[in-house]
Amino acid sequence: MKVFQKSILAIFGFNFSYVLTLLLYNTDSCTNVTFYRRLEMDDLMFAGSPIEEISQVDKRAECFSQCQWRVTCNMVLYNPLIRKCKLYTEAFDSRSDDSVETGWEYYGISCADFTLQNARADVNVINTDPKDVCNTNSIASNDNTSSCYTGASWEVVPVKCVSCYIGMTRQSMIPSMEYSEDLNFDLTAGMKLRLAVSGDTIDHNNVFFEAQNTDFVYVLSLRWSKSPTRAVFNTLQGGAFATAEVELGVSVNDINNYVIEIHISKTHFMTYADGTLLMTNQMRLPITGVRRVTVEGLTALHSFHIGYVLC
Repeated sequence: MKVFQKSILAIFGFNFSYVLTLLLYNTDSCTNVTFYRRLEMDDLMFAGSPIEEISQVDKRAECFSQCQWRVTCNMVLYNPLIRKCKLYTEAFDSRSDDSVETGWEYYGISCADFTLQNARADVNVINTDPKDVCNTNSIASNDNTSSCYTGASWEVVPVKCVSCYIGMTRQSMIPSMEYSEDLNFDLTAGMKLRLAVSGDTIDHNNVFFEAQNTDFVYVLSLRWSKSPTRAVFNTLQGGAFATAEVELGVSVNDINNYVIEIHISKTHFMTYADGTLLMTNQMRLPITGVRRVTVEGLTALHSFHIGYVLC
């Protein structure tokens, strides 16, 4: 016997839509299904043919469970007044209604970590921002190989939900050279970057966050050859550096093998080395549009992770 849990998770936009999440288990279909209610679609009927029409339904969760077991189901209409539900393969927008009938409620489906058989770029079932599709432990990134397609205000947006982005590692690097990782998503508040590195003891160990206009939103320079050692934060705008912020006397356990972590909030960067907070710096330039991370002054990059919760 399966137990279905229904909860209000979120309210999106001006439509006051809410989300119902069912944790379901079926090797042939979705393992984590989210049904998105669209209040503005209430009472609308549609010309498309349903997969199935089910009568004598006392609870909407019964409709959801039936949809979950069908890998081609993308949308549910439920009417508590007449105790019926209809399951559809395709999703509809308000322009595709065929008639009006009181009581019908519209629910679109999002499936996490599972490719729906009919998932395609023109299936749009969710009226929300792409980042809201993935949970707080995931990154929403544009990717045509996505396992979950969604729509934002009925504009199709393919989204890939990944728990943690893993970048390229390099076991041999020239300290005087820059190495960049181009991301397919924007850095945003709540994310953390973690780099396991081997640092050069003479060249500065640098990390840069570069916006698409080539400004550096975040510049970290760890200077182990200076006395005292220091961590330097700065920004670069229009080709000119601003005033540096300096923390003296910083240290790590082993410069040849240590971990840099940068936590991004809405207003600040928190920089850690080997788990110790080195400095907190106010965000001077917007983080929006940052899709490149560059490192310099390293002899090796053992790991490169970005996530809301690091993998």
